[in-house]
Amino acid sequence: MTTIAPVRPTVVISCKVLENLLGSRLPAGTPAVWLDVMLHNSPKKLGVALQEQIDAITEPSFIIIGYGLCGNGLVGVKAGVHTLIVPRTHDCVAIFLGSHQRYVQRFFANPGTYYLTKGWIDARDEPLSDYHDYVAEFDEETADYLFEMKYKHYRRICMVGFTPEELVAYRAQARAVAEFMDQRFGNVVYEETLGSTGLIETLIEKGVHPANAGEEFVVVKPGAEITQELFLRSGEAAPQPMGRSERCA
Repeated sequence: MTTIAPVRPTVVISCKVLENLLGSRLPAGTPAVWLDVMLHNSPKKLGVALQEQIDAITEPSFIIIGYGLCGNGLVGVKAGVHTLIVPRTHDCVAIFLGSHQRYVQRFFANPGTYYLTKGWIDARDEPLSDYHDYVAEFDEETADYLFEMKYKHYRRICMVGFTPEELVAYRAQARAVAEFMDQRFGNVVYEETLGSTGLIETLIEKGVHPANAGEEFVVVKPGAEITQELFLRSGEAAPQPMGRSERCA
């Protein structure tokens, strides 16, 4: 008699910035945990928070991880009894653009690009809000210093929308960020592009059938852990994260 292995449930643990795009496409009843958007600013805290959520799941599961490598924040995260499925990208901007290939093409064409989305703007996770928060927490002189250290290398602000209507709805806020950056540093260009849900939709599919995940995803088997090397493609250097086009969002 052939013994059929029980089907593992699928669970999602993801950055909250993906809640609308990823959550709305999940099969009904799929458990999902949406972590604080701001965790990406502290990669070590991100890793700890993610590990806590993984360890809290007692039944062996396929766990979809809604992050990229994110400033090495995922390095060292252990699968435990689970199988982890992670987009194979250094930066979660690629998730919004729809593929690692498109992300790399845009990165080399315009490496000093800072990306905005509806989710990041709604969460106030963008340069203009950052500056106001610095002023409120410290003082204007300190805010100027911190802002320059974090954002001075950006020369392009790109708003990623998933419909023309979404781009229209968020255009004024995105342009305000670009104009503020331009006043600070000069020669800052604003642009818009349509995102793609292709990678998200494939991620959900692979979360149910991870055996054939392909090179777009990292599959971490039970007992293993996430390493930086798993995210490197042939000839690709280790990431040196600097900002939203070089690290997690």
